[in-house]
Amino acid sequence: MALAQFDLDALKQKVLDAYTNDRTVLSRFRDHARRLKSAVRPLRTYTANAVSFVSADGGDNRLTFNPILVELIRVVDSRGNQCALDAVPSTIKLADLEKKTGKDGEESLRPLRLLCELLGKSLRQMSYLIRGLDEPGKSTGALRCYRDIVEWAVLAELAISERLQWGGDTILVRDGLLRSKSFTTNVFPLLDQAIRTGIARHAARNVSVSLVGVAKQSAVLSRLAVSLELEATFHKPYPCYARVPADIEEECYNFDRTWLSTYETTDPDDVGKRLYQSMGALFLVKFGDRPMDPVWPVDVAVWQINQAERTLGQLALDAQQGFPIPDYPMCIQRAHEFAKLSGLEITVLQDLLVSGMTSGLSDTESERLLRLKYLGQNLAAIRYKEG
Repeated sequence: MALAQFDLDALKQKVLDAYTNDRTVLSRFRDHARRLKSAVRPLRTYTANAVSFVSADGGDNRLTFNPILVELIRVVDSRGNQCALDAVPSTIKLADLEKKTGKDGEESLRPLRLLCELLGKSLRQMSYLIRGLDEPGKSTGALRCYRDIVEWAVLAELAISERLQWGGDTILVRDGLLRSKSFTTNVFPLLDQAIRTGIARHAARNVSVSLVGVAKQSAVLSRLAVSLELEATFHKPYPCYARVPADIEEECYNFDRTWLSTYETTDPDDVGKRLYQSMGALFLVKFGDRPMDPVWPVDVAVWQINQAERTLGQLALDAQQGFPIPDYPMCIQRAHEFAKLSGLEITVLQDLLVSGMTSGLSDTESERLLRLKYLGQNLAAIRYKEG
């Protein structure tokens, strides 16, 4: 039924009634925005090296020739160094994936192998989500979890490895917040402590390494967006920031508190362990110097919270050079440019997949497969794409 056939007056009244019922929610969030407005501070820029890493997005790293599907996991840093690379069939079992992290595993997955050794855990022990590889219908989420774990492995190597010699003042930027549901609540603390120890070793050599996570969106920013705009919270003619109070952050999420908890905010359980899945303190930051510039959610490593202003100032200097996304960390955008696969690269990889499929076929079957690939394309889709 087209909208023109609706009783618009009646529909308008229903919408207004629904809004009226939720008006108290908006009022409460406007109170939150006013609290944040009173806590907004100007942000000065500081010089620093900025290094980031990123995984190519899912749409860029999937090779398909039905019913065959191969996921590419590729992590590249902002200097153009390929940190990790893997090609995973959609039907892979967890046992086969764990073989890649063994002593004889692939060199291209060195950061993941080192992470398993560092934590003393297998992939199965690291995550409940990744066990979905062995369960029908859960492989997509499990492969997404695997990609996230590989990214964290690269971050851990950047922060911990003694073979990497950083400059005197370096900031490591994760593309995403410093928290993850990919690890279990008893494994994430091991990762947290390992990274803290690695950064402390750098500090002992008079090398300052700061850790932040930057996201393009978050539940906090989404829930507060309307209220922040109505209250003009960040409408300042200069870069600025505000830390998000714990009670406001908690109200914006609808799942377990372990996503919000850190070592500092949890109490030991009966056996002395702290269970949590975050190592970040959340800030909302405007890196630009115009009132309407975008605001981004940024996690600062919670144990480095006393130097948050300086860390965010270092990040601001990099973000103000951002392109094509204005006032967004350039190091992340540069890493994306290195990591993403172009249409031509995907075509070449697709040809490699088809070549592998034909290697075990007879000449007649190979000819049929190639005919399907090159002559059996969706001509209608090509026609409209070119149009």
